[in-house]
Amino acid sequence: MGSGKPESSSYKLLSDDESSVENGHVCGRCETSISDDRPSRSLSTLKLVLAFVFCQVPILLFSFAVFRYILQSNEEASDTYDMHDYLAFEKYNATGTPYSIVDAADPSKDADRFWNDMKRFTGIVTVDDAWAERNNLPPTVTYPHDPQLRVYQVNVFHSLHCLYRIRNRLISNVPMEKWPRNDIHTMHCVDHLREEIMCNVDVSMSGSNEFVAFNNHNHDRKCRDLAAVQRWAQEHAWLGYKDYLEV
Repeated sequence: MGSGKPESSSYKLLSDDESSVENGHVCGRCETSISDDRPSRSLSTLKLVLAFVFCQVPILLFSFAVFRYILQSNEEASDTYDMHDYLAFEKYNATGTPYSIVDAADPSKDADRFWNDMKRFTGIVTVDDAWAERNNLPPTVTYPHDPQLRVYQVNVFHSLHCLYRIRNRLISNVPMEKWPRNDIHTMHCVDHLREEIMCNVDVSMSGSNEFVAFNNHNHDRKCRDLAAVQRWAQEHAWLGYKDYLEV
């Protein structure tokens, strides 16, 4: 049978394995040492990553330059006509009662002074044709002195004009036979104000002290800053509008 001694667990390397170990290789089937191959592959990967990053830098810089040019062009176009101010009107708010006048409809000197000040602003303005197109403004006439400009009226000034006209007729002492109160212009003003009130529905709550007049407004009530709108309209006003109509 056998000698009874356990077989040795040691083994002898094949000739290829011996030569591979001596040469620093894992096996004879490998052409290069793993210890030499790992740094080489890592270096190649790093080179590829760096090359990719460097290729992206010019693209990113070019994209940023184009974006900045477009943004700057839009800002310059807006600054030319101060249209940012127009589009920001909703931010022009003042808390509380924005105007010191009370009972402006009464035939008083204070009321007359208030209305005379209001009618100084016609709200007739000229704006850039391209800007009007971008903001989908309604069709209108062209400014006669520059075909690149359009003529508009800021609506609040139309409404104030109508109130001024109606008040004048209500408090006038001139007989109706000589100065009719139901002329076409005045009736148009009544309808214009009706349309504006129904379009700009005010849902704020007003309180009352005696169940009849509800004139108590919340202290947090916000009103559009009319003075800011007047300044913008004056900056873009067609100053010769009235003279043009008389020609």
